[in-house]
Amino acid sequence: MAGEPILIVDDTPVNLKLTRILLVNEGYKVLTASTGEEALELLRSYHPEMVLADIQLPGMDGLELTRRIKQNEITRDICVIALTAFAMNGDEQKAIEAGCDGYITKPIDTRALGSRIREFLDRRPERQFGPPASLSPAAESGMAPAELHALRRQFLQEGQERARQMLLDLDSQFDAAEAAKAAHQWIGAAGLLGYSAISRLSREVEAILLERPLDGAQLRESLTNLVLAFTTPREARDVPVADSIIRALAGKKVALVGLPANETQRLCVGLERAQAVPAFLRHSDSPEVVVTRQCDLVVVHVRSEALHSAWLVPGAIAEDRPIILVGARDDLLELDQRLQSIARGFLMDSWQPEEALVRLSLAVAHRAPAPAPLADAAPVQRPAAPPSGPATRIQVVIADDDPTVLALVRTALQNFGMDCQTAADWRTAIDTIRRSRPHAAVLDVNMPGLDGYEVLAAIRSEELPTRVLLLTARQQESDVIRGFKLGADDYVVKPFSPMELVARLKRLLPR
Repeated sequence: MAGEPILIVDDTPVNLKLTRILLVNEGYKVLTASTGEEALELLRSYHPEMVLADIQLPGMDGLELTRRIKQNEITRDICVIALTAFAMNGDEQKAIEAGCDGYITKPIDTRALGSRIREFLDRRPERQFGPPASLSPAAESGMAPAELHALRRQFLQEGQERARQMLLDLDSQFDAAEAAKAAHQWIGAAGLLGYSAISRLSREVEAILLERPLDGAQLRESLTNLVLAFTTPREARDVPVADSIIRALAGKKVALVGLPANETQRLCVGLERAQAVPAFLRHSDSPEVVVTRQCDLVVVHVRSEALHSAWLVPGAIAEDRPIILVGARDDLLELDQRLQSIARGFLMDSWQPEEALVRLSLAVAHRAPAPAPLADAAPVQRPAAPPSGPATRIQVVIADDDPTVLALVRTALQNFGMDCQTAADWRTAIDTIRRSRPHAAVLDVNMPGLDGYEVLAAIRSEELPTRVLLLTARQQESDVIRGFKLGADDYVVKPFSPMELVARLKRLLPR
C-alpha cells in the first residue's frame, strides 16, 4: 500500500507542483527540492524511500546527486529514479553508471506514474503492466480546476513569449545552452499539463540544439512550430487513442524483445493507453516462449550484437504472430532482405508512441484471414499492382510541391533501378497516375489544392492498380489513421532518410 516518503528534485516549478500532487493523491508522503544541493541538505534529516531526480539540474546535476546519495552509507539504500527526456545519446548508460535504480522518461504519463513508482519501490525483478492506473491526467489530479487553469494559462503565455524571443534571437545573439535548458523544461511541464504536441516539439528543439554543427534552418522551423503549438493549446493537448486502435490491441499480449529500458517505457505508455499488455523478453530467450506466453504480437529490437539472435531467423516465429522490428534507422536498413521480409512493419529512430500504436494495430488487424477495417469505414479495396519481373522495371510517380524533395526522392529511387515520373501538384499527379498506372505512388500529404489524402481517395475510388506511400510531417495518430482509412499502404514521416523510403517502398512491391 502506498504511503512511503518520496523526495522530488526538479528545478521547474510546474513539474514539482504537479508531480507532487499526483503522488500525494496516490497516498505517498512527498517533499520537494529545486536543486541537488537543497536535496542533500534535506537528506541530512529526512530519509525517504525514493528520490525522483531530474537529470538536468542547475549546479549539481541529477547524476552527481545520485552518486553522492549512493556513496553515503546512510543514504545508499534509497531508491533513486532519474527523470529524463533522453535527448542526448548515452543518458541511459550515464544514469546506470551513476547508480540510478531506474528512470522515467519525460513527458511523464500521469495515468501510469503511480503504478511505476509502486513497481520501483517493490523492486520487482520483472515489471508487470496491467490496465491503465486509475490516476487521471493532471486535469483530474485533485488540483482545483481554477488553479490548474491558471497554471496552464501561465505556462502557455510564458512559453509563447520565450519561444518567440528565441526566434528573434536567431538573427542576433542566440544562447543555445539556455534555449536547450528551456526546451528541456517544457518537455516535462507540457507532458504533465496534457500538452503532448508541445512536449514532442520541445524534445525536437532540444535535440537540434544539442547537435553540432547547429542546423539553423531546422531550428527555425521547429521553433516556429513550437510557437504555433503554444498559441493553439487545444491542438496541443493529448489526443485520445482512436477506437479502432483500442479494438485492435485491447487485451492483446505484446512481446517486447530486447528493447532498451527507455524505449520499453515509451512503448508501454502507449500500450497501456490502448489497453494492451506487454511481456518482457531478452534476445537470449527462445522464440518458443512467445507460444507459451500466448503473445499475439512480437516487437524485436535490432542492434548489431543481436543480429544472430534466434528472433531474427525467418520462420522462427509462426506467421500468425506478426513481428515489428524496431531500432536505429541504419541498423534496420542494413538488415539482410530475408530478415527485413519477416517484419510486418518497422519503428525507426525517434518514433513516438502514437506511431507505434498505429503500426502495431495494423499488424494485429492484418493477421486474420478477414481483418476488420482499422477505422470506422468500409474496408478499402487495394487493387493488385501490375506484375513485375526481371524484364519489368518498377514505375513510380512522385508527387510533392517541394522541388528539393522531388529531386531527392527521384534520385534515391532511380539509384535502385526504379523509373520515376514527378508531379508538383495534385492535378498533374492524378493525371499521371491515371495515364501510366504505375506500380507505386509517393504522395506528399501537404500539396496545395487537393492534398495527398484526396489524391489517395481518387486513386482508390477509381480502383487504379497502384500502391500508395504517403509523405507526411504529421505524427499524430489521427492523421496517420486517416491515411490508412483511405487506403494508404504505408507512410514515412518527414524528415526521412531516402534509404528508409526505398526500404518501405520495396516491401510494397512484387519482387
